[in-house]
Amino acid sequence: MNMIMTKLHILSRIRQLHTIISQETIKPSSPTPPRLKIHKLSLIDYFAQHTHMPLIFFYQSYKNDDTNILKKSLSQCLTRYYPFAGSFVSPSAHHVECNDQGVEFLEASRDSRLDNFIHKKEQDKTLDQLIPNISLGNPTMMQVQLNHFTCGGIALTVSISHKIADGFTMLGLCNHWADLARGGSPLNPTFLNLPISNIKIPDYQLNIETSKLHYANRKFVFPNSKLNELKKTINAMGTTPVNPTRVESLTSLLFKCAVSAATTKTCSLHLQPSNLIQAVNLRNKVSKEFPILMEAGNFTAMVFAKMIDYSSQIELNQVIIGLRQGIMDVQGIRDVKELAKVLENSVLEFFNGRPSYMFTSVCRFPLYEVDFGWGKPVRVMLRGVNPGSYFMLMDTPDGDGIEALVQLEEDKMVIFQNDKELLAYAQDI
Repeated sequence: MNMIMTKLHILSRIRQLHTIISQETIKPSSPTPPRLKIHKLSLIDYFAQHTHMPLIFFYQSYKNDDTNILKKSLSQCLTRYYPFAGSFVSPSAHHVECNDQGVEFLEASRDSRLDNFIHKKEQDKTLDQLIPNISLGNPTMMQVQLNHFTCGGIALTVSISHKIADGFTMLGLCNHWADLARGGSPLNPTFLNLPISNIKIPDYQLNIETSKLHYANRKFVFPNSKLNELKKTINAMGTTPVNPTRVESLTSLLFKCAVSAATTKTCSLHLQPSNLIQAVNLRNKVSKEFPILMEAGNFTAMVFAKMIDYSSQIELNQVIIGLRQGIMDVQGIRDVKELAKVLENSVLEFFNGRPSYMFTSVCRFPLYEVDFGWGKPVRVMLRGVNPGSYFMLMDTPDGDGIEALVQLEEDKMVIFQNDKELLAYAQDI
């Protein structure tokens, strides 16, 4: 009973620290033309899940008068990114209704300082207060929340459905919006058009149930000096050095430690065969024959590393070889039918019953260049809000390392975060 009362007290305290002070719908500054009222989903859009990807930008200085500029520029931005102001009619629909429904713009007040958030190791429920509350069944394509801190700083959260945007598109929209806020000229994004017609697509989306497992999120920082040590260690494995990148090195380590934690939890003598999945940006990997003229939409494939079944130990260099083979399998895709086959195989592989670990990297993405007129962000965070085990990698603010957001089941995270091999390369934060 005392434990229950303590939890209730903590939740009550969180609500006191966080208050929604305004809620408004921002519509496009000009109505969407009738010919654009139906935005057909591309092939990759259809395979994507209607789950949101919150991106949080932290800025140290902000004037209250800037809110009107922020809303006006968002309205202008939505005129060009018109599908984001529309609604998604159903999980099995092939289009978005571009009805100028608009984007919900929330303002919140936090009785705390910005520093309290940007230095947190645990991505806990207090961080969720900075994010619009979007349920899985909500048809909204985009939401925004502006959070004010007592120190004068703010956190601007942009949450967009993965159904019509990958990370590349999301960052493009944010930069366009920021440029308009600084008085720049509007752009005309081109949306990817990969028709679904005549392509057999498994109706897998309706059969996916929300996981009832409890997950924990933790942030780990890996300095470049430590990543260089890890790369040297990996190169010393086997007869031929694989010369891994920072992202490859870190991903292989995270995967090995996560599988090890799962094995320890089940008290198994053998490592459980597991999927390692990478989200691959196809923009520079398909054949020149492929019809790709676009700035917006999804053009990312879920690629599986070709892994052997390890019985007692995972070799990092072999993980990297598997990652590269997975990418090679999608390079040079020549047409929509070939792409559809890759996507279908990925879905079937995903549901093969093995535990799956998804990883995505936005390293080298210009996240810290998004300037709304308040200077560059002091921190940018990706927030994991969907069930599943995954690693999200991004550059540290100073560019001298990689920050990894790791989500695992709570009991496995307890083991993972104490892994000695992992901690040998992680910075103590």
